[in-house]
Amino acid sequence: MAAIESNITNASNPNYSAESVTLQAQSSYEGAGGGVQVLGTVRAEAPYLTSQINSTQSSDSYNQEFSQITTLAQQILAPSSGGLSDAMQSMFNALTNLSASPQDPTARSTAIASLSQFAQSDQTISSGLSSIVDGQTSQIQSVVAQINQASSQIAQLNGQIIAAGASGSSAPALQDQRDALVNQLAGLIGASADANGNVSVGGVPLVSGTSALTLSTTGSGPTLGLEVSLSNGNLPIDTSQLGGTLGGLLAGVASVQQLQSNVDTLSSNIASAMNTQASSGYGLDGSTGTALFTISAGGPIALNPALNTQNLEAAASAGGVPGDGSNAAALAALANSQNLIPSMPNSTPVQAFANISANFGTVVQNATNEQQQSATSLQSLTSLKGSITGVSLNEQLVQLVQYQNMLQASGRAVQAVNDMMSFLVQQLSS
Repeated sequence: MAAIESNITNASNPNYSAESVTLQAQSSYEGAGGGVQVLGTVRAEAPYLTSQINSTQSSDSYNQEFSQITTLAQQILAPSSGGLSDAMQSMFNALTNLSASPQDPTARSTAIASLSQFAQSDQTISSGLSSIVDGQTSQIQSVVAQINQASSQIAQLNGQIIAAGASGSSAPALQDQRDALVNQLAGLIGASADANGNVSVGGVPLVSGTSALTLSTTGSGPTLGLEVSLSNGNLPIDTSQLGGTLGGLLAGVASVQQLQSNVDTLSSNIASAMNTQASSGYGLDGSTGTALFTISAGGPIALNPALNTQNLEAAASAGGVPGDGSNAAALAALANSQNLIPSMPNSTPVQAFANISANFGTVVQNATNEQQQSATSLQSLTSLKGSITGVSLNEQLVQLVQYQNMLQASGRAVQAVNDMMSFLVQQLSS
């Protein structure tokens, strides 16, 4: 009755496995029935499905985190209006117009404004992607703390289950708690466990018996790593093999960092080519060698603060030939250059950025599709396991009726024996 009560009480608990009582028939004097002995309480189990659920939970959490991070990056890379591609095209158009009217102050001001807009668009993308990386990286310590806490709880439960087993109990409630924590670790880092509650990830132990090993981070930024503290030293974990939220977070951050590097490289190469071409020309004031952009290593470009309408090098010679805008035309012609981006030798600057955007868009779409598939699989597996290990209220009702009938039958048997004894006493007394 206690098992049935527990089952009914926890019928809606997804981490609860239906419990049943194991009985053994007892014999008495001269082979007569001696009732039954309660051997213990056991829970319904589906080990293979549990393993599959944990594996799918790892994939689902990974895909969800990765998809979330890359979707944020895509919104920065390709805003609904404006963006780097538009700024790039506007810049080349303004230089074309300048080549036709190289001495027009308005054309020169417009060209400088377009150069500035191109640099600002690159800065907006770079800073936005950096913010995503910094924001997501700041969550790593919190996830690691959750992993260590769950590992510690599993180690404690292992000790309690071992103690219960020594006294003859299988401790089904404690096993349910441990299974839930293992599933939590699968979702956090892609961990797996054996039947004894030993937990590992990528072959590196997190829980060994009643001992929980401490997970910690090493390095920072691109060199960020993970390691487990052992008694004889620290054991590194291959972060590329991680699943769960932490694996998706690290993979998402790496993907955004690569995207930022690609965009910055594209902008820097364009700016470098334009600086080279500009330095061969002359401004209205006869000056030469004034760079259009400043280029920082590993960072976005910026408009040269020394650039103005007088030293903008639109002419090809210092003689100031009236209407000479040939250097501005050469700058505008870079829009059709196909050798600015070594990794994309057959692409113009605008096409190269379109390729970067398209490739990253494919990454985001694939992540979204995989997340939807893993979520569907997880739901199906969980439902299937629930049909095996979950509580059926109808079955519990049937068992209650059976126990009631057995109790009533036992009562009638006792009453019959009582009536017989009373009859015999009466007969002997008369």
